[in-house]
Amino acid sequence: MRGVSTAWIILAAAAMTAALPDAALAVERFPPPDFETGYHLPSLTQPAGAWAARDWLQVGALAAGMGLATYLVLVRRSRRALSWLSMASLAYFGFYLAGCVCPIGSIQNVAGGLAGTAYGISLAVVLIFALPLAFALLVGRVFCSSVCPLGAIQDVVLLRPVRVPDWLAQGLGYVPYVYLGAATLFAATDSRYLICEYDPFVSFFRMEGRAWMLLAGAGLLAIATVVGRPYCRFLCPYGALLGLCARAAKWRVSISPDECVNCRLCEEACPFGAIRKPTLGEESGR
Repeated sequence: MRGVSTAWIILAAAAMTAALPDAALAVERFPPPDFETGYHLPSLTQPAGAWAARDWLQVGALAAGMGLATYLVLVRRSRRALSWLSMASLAYFGFYLAGCVCPIGSIQNVAGGLAGTAYGISLAVVLIFALPLAFALLVGRVFCSSVCPLGAIQDVVLLRPVRVPDWLAQGLGYVPYVYLGAATLFAATDSRYLICEYDPFVSFFRMEGRAWMLLAGAGLLAIATVVGRPYCRFLCPYGALLGLCARAAKWRVSISPDECVNCRLCEEACPFGAIRKPTLGEESGR
């Protein structure tokens, strides 16, 4: 229940941020200087709302993608269709939008906005942060399933997955929470944006970046050829939030009881270790 309460606190904080007056959301980090020589700042050729319009388009695409993923998971139960949606998400949210603004990085925007730093935050960014969490509260982590470009790029390279030992997976599972705490703290204190600065795949999306980050991304992709989604499972701070919210999900993906023959092979075959083993009571039908 602690995880559920935490999830509701997160969504409430996002709602409070969205309710801030426009003036508070539009604070400039560096106000323009007051020139004494009669100089006037040039007018912008690009409309002020152009980037906002792009953000709102992304909000719509994000909501539509998760809605479609929910249908494909819970109704159609089609893995092939989810794979196509995942590739479309990689193309649009990853390479076309260059990985920005994404729900993962928006953690920092929301943390900075709530802490009252000089960074402005728009309602569109708040929604980009909150929508996947809201879906997770209802139907689980559909954002991770086929809408997140970081997950999709790892799925592309997965060749022969091996199972990570339970003791190692459990230990590494705490890392995203540490990363989440550090990223939130640094953003709230206006120090740095850790998630964006050390995103292992954004350099591939933008076709440029620091050499060592390209090497780090390539290393993770190399690991992802044999370990299903290592970044998502053992590093992603937003995945930690989604996991907390998903514990309260009313509708979840389950193995169809009328089709299951209790061979238990799926538990070993799942490359993400996502299939929960039944308890004794569940096995006996109680």
